[in-house]
Amino acid sequence: MPVDRYLCMSVDVVGYGGNDDVRQAVVQDQLIGLLDAAAVAAGLDRGRWLRQAKGDEELSLIPSSEALPRVVGDFCQQLDVLVRQVNLARGQAERLRLRLAMDEGPAEPAANGYAGRAVVGVSRLVNSSAVRQALAAADDASLAVIVSGGVYRDWIKSRRSSLQPGWLRAVRVVEKEVDEQAWLWVPGVDTHSLALEPPVPAPQPVAPAAGQQSVTIHFAAAVTNEGGHNVYGIRNG
Repeated sequence: MPVDRYLCMSVDVVGYGGNDDVRQAVVQDQLIGLLDAAAVAAGLDRGRWLRQAKGDEELSLIPSSEALPRVVGDFCQQLDVLVRQVNLARGQAERLRLRLAMDEGPAEPAANGYAGRAVVGVSRLVNSSAVRQALAAADDASLAVIVSGGVYRDWIKSRRSSLQPGWLRAVRVVEKEVDEQAWLWVPGVDTHSLALEPPVPAPQPVAPAAGQQSVTIHFAAAVTNEGGHNVYGIRNG
């Protein structure tokens, strides 16, 4: 069965879990309304996207038949404008703030959603420390966008989309099995000036040097300092 390539996009609401039940339902409704409106403003048809609802998050698989340069460029800019407009009438605590991530690659429907490295990748990007820190550092921002190296190369650095390459900043993403360079943009902010802490890589196991043998000490009985007879067993391995 052939597998198609998709532009995978994940949009997540910041601080959603801190809302009460009634407010969560309102936020979900607003999220979908904003995504729909941004697509219309960018000349896109969300009815053609494969979409997986996840409460405060939506995963979309966007086919190559859609105008992908508009998704990467115009859609993101329109979404930022719309979210800012919504927030004008709200207090600081009630603002809606979004993280948006994009990756690209082969993907397919699976038993419980969608399968593919790009699907995993976009999930890691949208939850990465880089994009979270960016919104925390840019308090006035309503949206932060992070894209994979492939999306940046094909749709932004190539100047096929309306986003300018100089707006984005290279960041390292270390999340679970992902350790790669991505590109970050916070609309309305000099993204390069944001103070971001580099991620801490996961510790790597140290293999014994060539010719060395590891030894595990196994205590077959309790060790005491009261003059009792202690039994030790040494096991190689």
